[in-house]
Amino acid sequence: MSEENKTKLLLALYSKTQLSYLKRNLEEKGLEVITATDGIQVIEKTTSIHPDCILICTDLPIIDAYSVTRIIKNTNYLSNIAVVICALDGSENYDFWINNSKGDSYCSLSDTTIDELADIIEKSIQKIQSTEVKEKEADSGRQVSTKEDFIKLLSEAYNRELFDLYVTKNAYDDETVRYDLKMLVKKMCLTLKSLFDYDALALIIKHDRIIEIYSLAENLPKEEINDFTQIARVDFSQTNNNSTNCNWNKTVKIIDTFETNDTRAIKIRSYEKFPLEFSRFNYTAHIALHTENTMNPRTRNRLDRFINTYIPLIEKTLEYNKMMETERKIEKSFSRFLPQTVIKKIIAEDNAYAETVGEKRKIAILMADIRNFTAISEKNTPENVVVFLNMFFAKMGKIIIKHGGTIDKFMGDAIMALFGAPESYIYNGNRAANAALEMTEAIKEIDTSLLNLDGNSFKVGIGINYGSPIAGTIGSEEKKEYTVIGDDVNIASRVESLTKLYGTEILITESVKKDIDSVLEAEKEKTLLKTEEASIPHLIRHIDNVKVKGKSKAVKLYEINTNVNKYSDFFLENYQKGLNQYEMGNFKTAEEYFQKAYSENSCDNAASVMLKRCKEFLLQKPANWDGAISLKIK
Repeated sequence: MSEENKTKLLLALYSKTQLSYLKRNLEEKGLEVITATDGIQVIEKTTSIHPDCILICTDLPIIDAYSVTRIIKNTNYLSNIAVVICALDGSENYDFWINNSKGDSYCSLSDTTIDELADIIEKSIQKIQSTEVKEKEADSGRQVSTKEDFIKLLSEAYNRELFDLYVTKNAYDDETVRYDLKMLVKKMCLTLKSLFDYDALALIIKHDRIIEIYSLAENLPKEEINDFTQIARVDFSQTNNNSTNCNWNKTVKIIDTFETNDTRAIKIRSYEKFPLEFSRFNYTAHIALHTENTMNPRTRNRLDRFINTYIPLIEKTLEYNKMMETERKIEKSFSRFLPQTVIKKIIAEDNAYAETVGEKRKIAILMADIRNFTAISEKNTPENVVVFLNMFFAKMGKIIIKHGGTIDKFMGDAIMALFGAPESYIYNGNRAANAALEMTEAIKEIDTSLLNLDGNSFKVGIGINYGSPIAGTIGSEEKKEYTVIGDDVNIASRVESLTKLYGTEILITESVKKDIDSVLEAEKEKTLLKTEEASIPHLIRHIDNVKVKGKSKAVKLYEINTNVNKYSDFFLENYQKGLNQYEMGNFKTAEEYFQKAYSENSCDNAASVMLKRCKEFLLQKPANWDGAISLKIK
């Protein structure tokens, strides 16, 4: 290796024996080694020979290794020199001082071979060379040869460090600012304005989209702002080689304005661009002034350091905002199906719902199904059917979630909702009934103009059962869902189907009625918890007792309706008396009462069904009558 190409190393140790040993061995590795034995010598020789690397030991006298390193790294024309801090042994913890002295590498001389030491020196030099060398000041070739030179160098180095500390303190002293990009930008501009009198500042960032941040003097004319904006955009595009990807019509703009002492319109006369370093995203900063030639190398360097101080904060703020936006999208997507409390737990990576083992829980199951949907589908285009279903499900879903329910699944034109899983309340049955009542009112107002109903009205049947099904996660490794299974679910489905037979909008089982009655009693006694819903005003009437398909146990069915005046007292009294006689097997007397009820309200399907059934049973009485009929309807 020629003398010109040799790596120039300044070796600084207090121990002359060790200094001599390392000098000899490192020279054998092809390095040109200059030595120093105290901190002042290091600074003097660094300014005169400008070495490629300084290997400096922690035991250095007069000015210690950490202070020397800070002085070198805070002096602009010396900062591109690699500095390796070494300790005589590895027993002492030097992490704090090393991390805060701005050194490039660290090693322990007792644990490091000459080959390893030469490799550390080479890698430290490469690390410095791989980054952009900062512009040197006008007096970059000066030497420290007098006392005055030395004091001036120290003063400038510590002034730079004081500047960095001031900027860093202002940037990080308010934790809340970091999560609000507009507030962070405002704070950055206020701090910069206290240090440098600019007229226009632009910071352009390409994150997941382009963000333009502007700080502008209020007396800057519109045409000057437009020119500044266009120049900044062109420079950003050219710097990042992505001009074809910049859609300037869809950028996010943040504009902060400030007052000036001069109210007259100003004209931009000088402009500087700063490609920013050490960033995971593409950034450029742009500054404009109304004066000429004010951007000297020292000022430019300070602005460069100022902006780079704020880059990590801006990056973290953008990442935080992106994460929050993702959470909001997730919440919005799932809010149609799940309560907010459940969504927040899922977002927080709570696997309680994702991996729930089967357990019995008190759950109200609500089934809602559109009447005659097959016929509706045949008379309408698939596009209109899908659009209508999405609108219908959205309206129904909001009501279900409002009352604390969770949409378990959509089944064609049907909805299955759960009240009590995964989020549970005391009166789950009452909440399900309230949701059903509100759904029937919303259905009356639903827009069916997209559909050809062939003159028929749009109807939905809702069945609710309250029981203890098994709730848990079901599925394969590829796909799982939280759901409920068991007889109580099947009963809810059968009850919903029976709304067609009895001509009712909502049918509930006795377990749901008991839960509603408990709420009414709690309201009366004023013991209803604030977290629980009061019962919506309604009418309940006992419709029938049935054994649904596949079940031997009778289920009491009740109609529930928001119209408390739907039936006359005469009708309700005779229907109930007829049902009582029917349960006891007195079909002749039951027929008479049902006939009176039917005569009062011939539009009531249930009265018609019960009257017809009594007539049939008078001709052939069912065997082993227990007050409930077995139905084959699914």
